[in-house]
Amino acid sequence: MNHAADFFEIDFLSVEAKDSGDAIALRYQINGATSIHVVDGGFQDTGDHVVEHIRKYYGTSAVVDRVVGTHPDGDHLAGLPTVLEN
Repeated sequence: MNHAADFFEIDFLSVEAKDSGDAIALRYQINGATSIHVVDGGFQDTGDHVVEHIRKYYGTSAVVDRVVGTHPDGDHLAGLPTVLEN
């Protein structure tokens, strides 16, 4: 069985704070099946930016398959509820 990705794309989205990391959107395809993951969602206001990015670049009907929060700081998790709701 071949599990090599047909393609993969990793987008680092700034959470617009100098001392914070990024929200990360990943899209990949294996054997014709596309998956989307979001790692961290930034601050509460950043969640909308992540959703807009996914809709613009991955398609308006794109569905996030998995969400990962690396740790419980506000600059990592606060935007994820917006991603999950949309």
